[in-house]
Amino acid sequence: MPVQDDERERELVRMFNLNWDPAHQRAGVDAILDLPVGGRLCRFEVEVKSTTNSTVSTARDVGMEHIAKWRRKLFVIGFYSREARRPELQSCLCLTPIDMEPWIASIEAKIMIDFKLAARASARFVLDDLFDVCGEKEHYSVTDAKKLHKQQWTGEEYNNALDINIDGRQHISQGKMLEILQLRSRYIAERGATLNNPHVTKSFLDSFADTDRVVAGPNWAADVRRIASEFVAAHPDHPAILPQVPLVGA
Repeated sequence: MPVQDDERERELVRMFNLNWDPAHQRAGVDAILDLPVGGRLCRFEVEVKSTTNSTVSTARDVGMEHIAKWRRKLFVIGFYSREARRPELQSCLCLTPIDMEPWIASIEAKIMIDFKLAARASARFVLDDLFDVCGEKEHYSVTDAKKLHKQQWTGEEYNNALDINIDGRQHISQGKMLEILQLRSRYIAERGATLNNPHVTKSFLDSFADTDRVVAGPNWAADVRRIASEFVAAHPDHPAILPQVPLVGA
């Protein structure tokens, strides 16, 4: 992330009194919002975005994992001036997963066909395909599997693939190796099915301009919590509403 983007988003986190993940390493979560709602201790994962334009960039190589993640998040978006030295915050939006759903669904529709093709094509692989790619063997080793998945799998995943015992030694059966080949084929195909940095459009964002999703000072933090609390009340079983647990390293 560019330094200026990171600085602006840290500013938004402070204004909204969120818990910031400095390394963005907690499952790709920018920030956390904890709040009680009617005696229920709730947690939201928050996608924090800033822009000096009328659209908002998202991420590289957007695929189905991004779609699933976005559907479980609040979006906090800060709109900044385009001054070169020190962009100033002009306005903010706080959007719930329900608010974001039309845009998320539009991105999902663009990539869904390619992801379905990837799944169906890889599922059609048979043993002859395995023998052609990996050589015909009675059984296979972790070294054989690593030629396919390389660093994509952990040591534990490779060990879990050892599904047969021959003379006291663990090996990978032909059937299991075929599954591994199918997974590799699907992974390669899905990488080509992603979208590069789809933007949240101006027309979509403008649709919230005259609503209570606009967050204004000086009560930045209170407004975000009001929107989140109303969301919990209206959609108490939504998967975006998580139980509060201690943050690692907090």
